Amino acid sequence: MSRSIDAPPQSRLALRQIEGNLCFTADEAWAWYVLPTQLWAFRSDGQREQLMLGFADGLSWLAGHRVHLRVTSRPYPTATWARQLDELTTSPLDTAGGPSWSDHLVDMQRHLRTQTMAEKEIYLGVRVRSRAPSHRLLSTLRRRPTDIEHARLLPEVERITEAVTLPGLDGRPASAVEMEWLVRRSTGLGLPSPQDLSPVEQKLWTEDDLSTFEDRVEYQAAALGRTVKLTSRTDRAPVERHVAVLSVGRLEEMEAPDPAHEPWLSHTDRLPFPVEWSAQFDVLAGNDARRTIQRKLLVVRDMQKHYAEHDLDEPLALDRQARHAREVEDQMTRGADVASTRIHGWFRIAVAGRTEEECLERARKVVTSYRSRRVTIEHPRGQFGLLREFIPGEPVSTAAYRRRLPALYVAAGVPSASSRLGDRRGPYIGYTAGASARAVMFDTHYATEVRETSGLVPVVGGLGAGKSVLLGQIAYSAVRRGIPSIILDPSGPLSRLTQLPDLAGASQHIDLTTAASGTLNPFEVVATPARSSFADEDAHREAEVLAAQDRKLLAMDVIKMLLPASVDAMPQTALVVSEAVRSTRGDAGASLWDVVTHLDAMGNPHGKVVADYLRDMAELPLSRLFFPSTQGAAPRLSATLTVLTMPGLVLPPRSVPRDHWSTSEQLAVPLLHLASWFATRAVYGRTMHERKLVALDETHFLGEWSAGRALFTRLGRDSRKWNTCVLAASQNPSDVLGMDVANFMSAAFVGRLEDDETARDGLRMLRVPTGVGYERVLSTLSSGRGDSQFREFVMRDVDGNVDKLRIDLTGNPDLLAALNTTAAQRGSEDVA
Repeated sequence: MSRSIDAPPQSRLALRQIEGNLCFTADEAWAWYVLPTQLWAFRSDGQREQLMLGFADGLSWLAGHRVHLRVTSRPYPTATWARQLDELTTSPLDTAGGPSWSDHLVDMQRHLRTQTMAEKEIYLGVRVRSRAPSHRLLSTLRRRPTDIEHARLLPEVERITEAVTLPGLDGRPASAVEMEWLVRRSTGLGLPSPQDLSPVEQKLWTEDDLSTFEDRVEYQAAALGRTVKLTSRTDRAPVERHVAVLSVGRLEEMEAPDPAHEPWLSHTDRLPFPVEWSAQFDVLAGNDARRTIQRKLLVVRDMQKHYAEHDLDEPLALDRQARHAREVEDQMTRGADVASTRIHGWFRIAVAGRTEEECLERARKVVTSYRSRRVTIEHPRGQFGLLREFIPGEPVSTAAYRRRLPALYVAAGVPSASSRLGDRRGPYIGYTAGASARAVMFDTHYATEVRETSGLVPVVGGLGAGKSVLLGQIAYSAVRRGIPSIILDPSGPLSRLTQLPDLAGASQHIDLTTAASGTLNPFEVVATPARSSFADEDAHREAEVLAAQDRKLLAMDVIKMLLPASVDAMPQTALVVSEAVRSTRGDAGASLWDVVTHLDAMGNPHGKVVADYLRDMAELPLSRLFFPSTQGAAPRLSATLTVLTMPGLVLPPRSVPRDHWSTSEQLAVPLLHLASWFATRAVYGRTMHERKLVALDETHFLGEWSAGRALFTRLGRDSRKWNTCVLAASQNPSDVLGMDVANFMSAAFVGRLEDDETARDGLRMLRVPTGVGYERVLSTLSSGRGDSQFREFVMRDVDGNVDKLRIDLTGNPDLLAALNTTAAQRGSEDVA
């Protein structure tokens, strides 16, 4: 059956002028402000309570005013992001076999635009006062408010501005550009975000120009329809959307903060489609709102008196109402402003769809999602009038569904709660997967170049957590930007990065097990400081001394690793090994054969025993890497991407004592240590200010030896000075925390950790409160192990923001296929 469509009159806006953040209607003057978003995820209950109390306190300062709260969203500025990333990329990598850097940026922009990710924005309008009849008359004649009216408004505007900018609301006056965007967004609710703003830079919009806001939109609504149809009227092809406006109905008493749920006003951020809020309410001080409570209390007392007169027991519900009314009255009379302030107003929700059916289905999902919160969402009549309420300056269209709430209830909704993660300038790595979906960008050198802090970034998680996926994605983006990168991946799956068409021409894969003899000589893997990297001779000489000390420390640790546990435990072993290594003076040209020679020459029987054990180990095939037999040339680390692998390396299980290790397991530990030091040559072999990236896997073995801890400390200490991002992957956060590098960590990624004690260490690495339930969050990350597109971490960025991150590789299928290391599809180990 067809319905008649009524075209609502294109009534002009209630606004008569916009001047900066001041808006004038025929009868009222409003001041508009922008509120910042606030972090909510991974904060303690105390921090959350403080945030809510601050918001409620800010509202209490606005007692006596009507307030219009608008929560909207703006699409992620992909074009601006791509342009900035291109400016920060001085020498991008372009190879003949793959897409160019420009094409890569275009592909990433297209992918971001297909995602439902937007930036939450919160606007707060405060009615300053009603306009005097004389001012209205003069402004009608002059087509603008008079200077006298501005002068009379100024003290009140300054008082409101001071209240909004205080901690709690933390707002700032909206600019003319922001007000134009908000009005265009509100008049075209549900349509694509306005892009073509006025090119004229001025703060003033007069009545003569305000028609432009509605001239771009056409409205249609059925007489008793459940939606309003909006059609854009621009030079481009018309766009149609159907919008349904819902209203908050009855709601139960709520906890603040509620540990089981996210804030009720921010609950819609979890929905997979955009939702807009408009709330207009009067802020009443406790004494002003007390009369209503007193009237209700009188009614309750009359009912209690009626039961007493008839000698009947009053219902328990009546007694509860009386107690509650007395408590509220006491709060309003004697309580603090933040507890006594009351809100009387209307809370509207708007959803849009391409068709009426899609719009109504989304409205149904909003209603359903609030049932678990025990909040009733209604779908009222008069949709066109309700839609107009979203526009600044428009009056409330109906008095129905007015809510009378404590200010703390509104504050408990935390409309400003959102996710903020990443540096907003680096390559795209994924999106937040907590209360809302927000794009996350990670610039490997934001910490060292902008924040001037360390570039050490630990990546921890159990087997299958997705560490290799994250390392590969970050390294791939760095190489595309022309940043020299080296990856130590003992198991080898990341070597497939070198086969990607867009990286193949500038990549090399080095299998260290087949490298030249002496490649991992402990005395050569420590780079010799270049004189050009230091400002003066004294600094260079100090660096040479430190390098010699590192060589000796590494050589002593490697020798101890090669010895049986029983021999290493003997006190005299450390004495003879230390004396023999000291004899080499840490020269870059020395080798372990020189140590064996010194052990034989010292005339100590125990030195002879140690030398014999070392000769036995030198006979193993892989021992040629650190017992050089010829003067072979070590591989050069000159490619933009170098991946070092050691296939077949069998690392000892962490639970097996050292004296039960097999010979291959005993040899694997020094190989891994030396390979880690070898990888650092890519840092110290280049100039200090050149960007560099080093990614080390299986670093938990380094913390068990002094040379490994020294390497970590050196990388953490030097990463800022040498402009290097160091990604260190480990299975246990305590391995990283135990190496005394906590002060050097700029950011951190923590994947799935199923053990409670391990999860607590992960939270300490993230600097998140422990013992409040976040341990369970870490145990549920990346629960679908077989799906390589679904890897989750909790990330702490350089600025201290913490939230759940979901890695997104769907925009680059080739990279996704290369990093898919699950055993079911590759016949190798699960993603680690």
